[in-house]
Amino acid sequence: MKSSSRSSKKSGAAAKAQVVIGEEHFINRELAWLAFNERVLEEAERASLPLLERAKFVAITAANLDEFFMVRVGALQLLRDQLRRVRDASGLTPIQQWEQIAERVQAYLERTYRLLDEDLLPALRRAGIRRLGVADLTPGQRTYLESVFRESVYPVLSPVAIDLDQAEAVMLPTLQITLLCEVETEAEDAGGQAEKRLVMVTLPGKLSRHLLVPDVEGARHAYINLEDLVELFLGHLFPDERVTAVARFRVSRNSDIAVDDESAFDLASEMEQVLDARLVSAAIRLEIEQGAPKGLIAVLKKLCGARVAQVYEVPGELDLRAYFGIAELPGFDELKVETWQSYPSADIEPGEGIFGAIRRGDILMHHPFENFEPVLNLVEAAATDADVVAIKMILYRTAKNSRIISALIRAAEAGKHVTVLVELKARFDEARNLERAEELQRAGAQIVYGVRGLKTHAKICLVMRREAGRMMRYMHFGTGNYNESTAKLYTDISYLTCRGDYGSDASAFFNTVTGRSRFVHFEKISMAPFGLRERLVSLIHSEAERARQGEEAEILMKMNSLEDREMIEALYAASTAGVKIRINVRGLCCLRPGIKGVSENIQVISIIDRYLEHARIYCFRQGGRRQVYISSADFMNRNLSKRVELLVPVEDARARKRLFGILETTFNDTARARVLKSSGVYEPAVAHGAGKPVRSQEVFAKEAARRARAKGQAPDVLVPHVPKAG
Repeated sequence: MKSSSRSSKKSGAAAKAQVVIGEEHFINRELAWLAFNERVLEEAERASLPLLERAKFVAITAANLDEFFMVRVGALQLLRDQLRRVRDASGLTPIQQWEQIAERVQAYLERTYRLLDEDLLPALRRAGIRRLGVADLTPGQRTYLESVFRESVYPVLSPVAIDLDQAEAVMLPTLQITLLCEVETEAEDAGGQAEKRLVMVTLPGKLSRHLLVPDVEGARHAYINLEDLVELFLGHLFPDERVTAVARFRVSRNSDIAVDDESAFDLASEMEQVLDARLVSAAIRLEIEQGAPKGLIAVLKKLCGARVAQVYEVPGELDLRAYFGIAELPGFDELKVETWQSYPSADIEPGEGIFGAIRRGDILMHHPFENFEPVLNLVEAAATDADVVAIKMILYRTAKNSRIISALIRAAEAGKHVTVLVELKARFDEARNLERAEELQRAGAQIVYGVRGLKTHAKICLVMRREAGRMMRYMHFGTGNYNESTAKLYTDISYLTCRGDYGSDASAFFNTVTGRSRFVHFEKISMAPFGLRERLVSLIHSEAERARQGEEAEILMKMNSLEDREMIEALYAASTAGVKIRINVRGLCCLRPGIKGVSENIQVISIIDRYLEHARIYCFRQGGRRQVYISSADFMNRNLSKRVELLVPVEDARARKRLFGILETTFNDTARARVLKSSGVYEPAVAHGAGKPVRSQEVFAKEAARRARAKGQAPDVLVPHVPKAG
């Protein structure tokens, strides 16, 4: 007892000492994001991974960087152009951030192309996958490719003449490889001078980036890049003229353009205008393939209005997203990762109806280790079930050929009351969401285009069904989108329940977001921007108070991003009170762990592996009666203050225990986890003892298999084992 009393007094004294949180306690958001993309690149550098998996990670980093420039750097450029000197939480001005980003990206590019040139491309060549340059082609291959160019490429190309006196009128395509050509016309008479002009040739996005080259010795798959083919046969586009210089380039534009939905009369029309505006928005980045003539580089800078800091001379082929195509090549299974099977939920009996399964008890699923079928089945069954009266749900991002939307259309056509909130402001999915919303509306569904002034990011589906003279509510709450494609690639949590108090909250939630009803406090769930932040802060403070009273206090969290200052300061305060805090942050993290007297009780890890870590799980010890939540929200200011999000308590004992186990497993990962140091540097997690390193995603895959075997269930796909090369 005396020891406990001393501990309590000590922690109480510590609580009274005010900790001053300054700029040095925060990591800049943009640099934290770049650190995340560098961790993804480390997977491409991992020699133990199969070659095509490494190629896939190269493509992922390239796609990530494109979006980073279009969104984050785009917003930063606006601040810079306005001469704003406002400092972020880490103390950096927009100009300082810009400079550090440019330096960091340049180092990333050098590292990426060194990896390609010295490691991946030679290894792919040895494995029978060979990229050919023009100099590698035999006369016979040139003849073959010329016929391909004439028949399939030449008819699609549209050269555009450039007038430098009207540079502002030149439309440079976004994210498409383009060739700027200097073309020389012979003088009409012997004494005259040849005329030169500039012409732009854009590679159509619908054409394959890689064209097969036949009869290449030692290669099972040989190809030439489309830009190499076009440059080789440019003469066909300019008969009786001579191409004297060529520069390959690619432009990224500012996509941080938001619709003013506070004053929008017709949000769908306003969103179409935003999409049009992105086509001509300011250039953020100009990529030029290294070796381009200086004169043409100067022309490109003028056409883009690009500053020196916006120009990146790329030491290799442009647009590495094309390596997605290489990673998916058929016939090279030995160069790909062995497939992990996705199993049915062990909580649903084979052949059991989804409504009956949920009535038996809450169902928690960990995707993609457990498949997404029960969620799809809920909506599809609701569409055809005669007793279902209404379906309400939120769609943020959906699959291209979405079963969810098809089911909702069938339900609306069958006369059921279908209400769908389609978020038109989901960046880069706006066009698809507009199209699908119109389909739903034509079928008779009631459509709501998001909430004024906010993005609706919550993941919820509510099905209302007549049963025995009363109305039953069936719900799905999730951490991921209603997208059956990404459900196979992202780790997420689904929670199916028919608890009455959750049903009341779900109905009140939809009334709030679709009917402009006055916000009410829910019994169970919490909603951003009204109360979710406050609920989380209260739970953190409660844990801190327990620590001050000498109790064991612990917080475990898993999220995608951690940036919000108020949440970071609350975690710092809990740490100084003695709360043991472990956080798994897949992406950017602005918190600095391990600072004495501030965050020495906080550990931060990041896991990059085969599947994209996407689930948000928050666990508070609460004196041994753990409270566990799943959420659509990260600890980002945008999630907590500028979006409609949900925080859902998981009260089923088995489900709660399982979520805690998922968290513990991720913190035990010593194979794919990196540990964040107070310096902002990530270091590989260290395995303790001589045992095999723990790989959390592999543990989850094996656990799903064990659960399915125990129930006598088969996987949803049968995958043969194939012999490995060598």
